[in-house]
Amino acid sequence: MASIGFGFTLAGGQKALAEVLADEAAKKAAAKHILTMGLDATLNQFPGRVGTPHVVWVHGAPEFKAAVERQSQGQIYVEVHDGGALGGQAELLKKVQQGAVQAGSCSMQNAAQLVPVLNVLDVPYAIGRDDNFWRLLFSKEFNDIFRKGTEDRRLVVAFAHPWRRKVMLSHNVTTQVRRPEDLAGMKIRVTASKLEQMAFQILPASATPIAWAETFSALKDGVMEGLHLAPGSGYDVGMAPVIGQIIDTDWMYNTDSIWLNKTWLDALDPDLKEAVMEGAFEAQTHVFDTYKEILRDTFGIMPDSPADAGFRAAGTEMTFLTESERAIWEKTLSVADNPSLQEAIDTYGREAYDTAVKVARSDADTAPVRWWKL
Repeated sequence: MASIGFGFTLAGGQKALAEVLADEAAKKAAAKHILTMGLDATLNQFPGRVGTPHVVWVHGAPEFKAAVERQSQGQIYVEVHDGGALGGQAELLKKVQQGAVQAGSCSMQNAAQLVPVLNVLDVPYAIGRDDNFWRLLFSKEFNDIFRKGTEDRRLVVAFAHPWRRKVMLSHNVTTQVRRPEDLAGMKIRVTASKLEQMAFQILPASATPIAWAETFSALKDGVMEGLHLAPGSGYDVGMAPVIGQIIDTDWMYNTDSIWLNKTWLDALDPDLKEAVMEGAFEAQTHVFDTYKEILRDTFGIMPDSPADAGFRAAGTEMTFLTESERAIWEKTLSVADNPSLQEAIDTYGREAYDTAVKVARSDADTAPVRWWKL
């Protein structure tokens, strides 16, 4: 059952498990190529949930599997190993790079360890609001700089889903945070992102590296006051009961992505390679079309979220900054006022950074395009 992904067996609906397994076995036997895809989360973990039944950072994976198999007319079978069966994100990406598996899930932030130029996407407030990220992702400039940077390391971004990170504080924090100085003295859990760590060195909070498995208890017991994360990811791992407030600081993203091995992809016949890319386009379009609904109705973190959605239903207070308040955060974390950020940009790619900012803040369209044809 693990060979096709537990979530896909559940997704059989009215079909008996044996019938689902038989159908998948028949498709696999008839296929000319097997695309093994590892996911570091479980599919269909929340059956019947509004927006997506899957853990959010593998959103779009079922659509990708279905689209590739259909577009290739059954010549490619996508074999899914979900639930972290093939490892966590960093381990998965290395397996994809090495060709041990053909596809896997990993955020661009974790991928930056292998592709350093991706770090410039995390410079505080470099990209801005969601439309800016989509505009950048579907641009030729993104192809020429960032996709090329990954492909030089035998990795291809199949599709991506950017969720903006926010400051999330535990119920133990009684102060409403609206300005950077309100974080003074607080211990905030951060990831391995170099630019995220640098941002917290600038802020009056203390960046606290702590194992992910220990984060819930650390928040509950007051060992630390908060974490910096895309709220959807926090909700899906059960953080809602210990999160008292979320502040839409929004200076960087969790850019969760599905990656392909470039060597495997390039070895396919041209029509089958195109089928994989069309499958990626369908998955990317699905993510683009549904992300606002998921943020609003699944995780309850938008101003117009219903009262019974996600964090709102859990009683978490959402703090939406005014434009003047947000300007203070942007000023505090501005590149112009922080030499350490300037140095990081020079290290990871000044031209890449300048181009990303220019494209993201242009008036180009944000709708998905077939990026590999630009």
